[in-house]
Amino acid sequence: MKRAHVYRGLISAALVLAMSAFGVGVFHAAGYLKSTQVQVQRPTETAGPSLPGTVFVVQSGAIYRYQKGRFSQVTSEAGWMQPAPDPNGSRLVAVRREANVSDLYLMDRYGRVQAQLTHDSSPAIEGNHWAFYPRFSPDGNRIFYDYDPKDPYNSFRVDLAIFASPVQPPAAGSVQWTYPNQYTGGDVTPVPLKGGGLVYTRYSIDDQSKVHSQVWYQARPGLLGTALTDPAADCLQPAVSPDERQVAMVCTNGQPQSAELTIAPLFAGTLSLGAKTVLVRGQLVASPSFAPDGKSVAYLAPNAPGGGFQLWTVAVGPSTAFTPTRISSTLDLDALSAPVWIS
Repeated sequence: MKRAHVYRGLISAALVLAMSAFGVGVFHAAGYLKSTQVQVQRPTETAGPSLPGTVFVVQSGAIYRYQKGRFSQVTSEAGWMQPAPDPNGSRLVAVRREANVSDLYLMDRYGRVQAQLTHDSSPAIEGNHWAFYPRFSPDGNRIFYDYDPKDPYNSFRVDLAIFASPVQPPAAGSVQWTYPNQYTGGDVTPVPLKGGGLVYTRYSIDDQSKVHSQVWYQARPGLLGTALTDPAADCLQPAVSPDERQVAMVCTNGQPQSAELTIAPLFAGTLSLGAKTVLVRGQLVASPSFAPDGKSVAYLAPNAPGGGFQLWTVAVGPSTAFTPTRISSTLDLDALSAPVWIS
């Protein structure tokens, strides 16, 4: 019994190390030490400029709704993260993360859980799974998400692959779309397109053992796909405009402690991006998301080095000067949960 207890302890430690390595690989551009600011407020204690529609953000494991300049709490602080809306904006799919496992849940826009879509917990800790970055398909019938298919020879290797599952019945008939490069953390942040393709972040390791991120396009499950950005630009976290004519993304250009929020035209016919335009520089930007009308991008960034991530917006019209607007100033938002902006 004692030996089994020690074995479980070693497995737990190994999983923590594996997830740490996974975090370094997948989230290096948004790498963020805990806030050192003196005071962090709950969103419900603050107010800001009014925005059209509704924005959902996450802080301390709770989902908040921002509407008419005010935040209201949607869920309890119970490990919730990465909400995403269905095409009608009436439902959300979100991740609930615990210490060694995470699952996907379907809820209404007021935070009432309607269904648990995945069941990733196992009696043996090495059998647990992770699910992250859920997104509804444009028709609302499927959910794309990240999942760690187990390596039969190394159950502690966490390289996320992108899967798609029908919403009803939950998690039935899952299809694996991508096959990630090993020991990179995997393929993440799927954005399904109306034509059936997929835009996402793919990681690779070069000959000097340096990890690179690229925005990638894939037409169907199992295909290799096409790189939309160069490895040296280290672009990640793509967001596609509602008309699917533009892609917003974070590009670090090989500098893990700095990043640029950029935008580029998406040419679906040639599977390519046009010239990139920098919207925001000089901030540690993360997790862009388009407004419902496609004329603005919401994103997260600190006010100052070492500060908590705040909610910002920037207009992206042809004649705009790309001047960011800070919506919050005293929060500590989850930089890995992109703002959800619905009409």
